[in-house]
Amino acid sequence: MNKRILDIGCGKNKVPGAEGLDLVKLDTVDIVHDLNKFPYPIEDSTYDEIYCNHVLEHVNDLVAVMKEIYRIGKNHATVYIRGPHCSCSKTVWLDPTHKRGLSIGMFGGYFSRGGNWSYYSNVNFQVRKIQLNYTLSGGKTAIPNFISKPLTWLANLNRLSQELCERVWSYWVGGFEEIFIELVIIKNQE
Repeated sequence: MNKRILDIGCGKNKVPGAEGLDLVKLDTVDIVHDLNKFPYPIEDSTYDEIYCNHVLEHVNDLVAVMKEIYRIGKNHATVYIRGPHCSCSKTVWLDPTHKRGLSIGMFGGYFSRGGNWSYYSNVNFQVRKIQLNYTLSGGKTAIPNFISKPLTWLANLNRLSQELCERVWSYWVGGFEEIFIELVIIKNQE
C-alpha cells in the first residue's frame, strides 16, 4: 500500500513522493489553492503524511489551518512542521509576510485534547517530537557548526531544557532560528 503524502505550501521544493498544495501554479504544485480559503479541495482522511515546511507562519488563521490538516489527514497520520522559532527575530520578522513565530507549547497547548487551550478547536494531535534548531536546517548560515551543533544539542536535552531555552537562554544566544515539530493525528480514542 502506497502512502499518500501532501506537502502544504511546497513552492518549488516539494517533498519527494508528495502531492504539492500551494497558491501559485508551478511545476511542483499539484493542487492550486489559497491556504486561507476553507475547506481545501481535498477529501476527508486522505493523507498518511503531511509536511508543512516554513508555511504556517504565513497563514492568516493557524487554528483553521490546523483544523483542515486534521480533517484531510488519516487517523494516525504524521504531520511534520518546520518554521521560525519565536525567539529569533531574524527568522520570524525579517520576512514581512510572516504573521507569527512558532513555540514549543503551541501545538500541545492548543491542538491536543487536554491542552490548556484545546477548547479553541475540536482537533487532537499528539506531539511526538519537538526540536529547536539554532540555525535553519539545510539553510546557509554564517554561524559555524562548532557553535550551532552544541547549542542545538543543549537546547534539546529534554523538555525542561527546551522550556528554559525558549524562556530565557535563547535570548542570550540570539534566538533559535527554527523549530521542528512532529505530530500524530488522533481521530478516535482506542
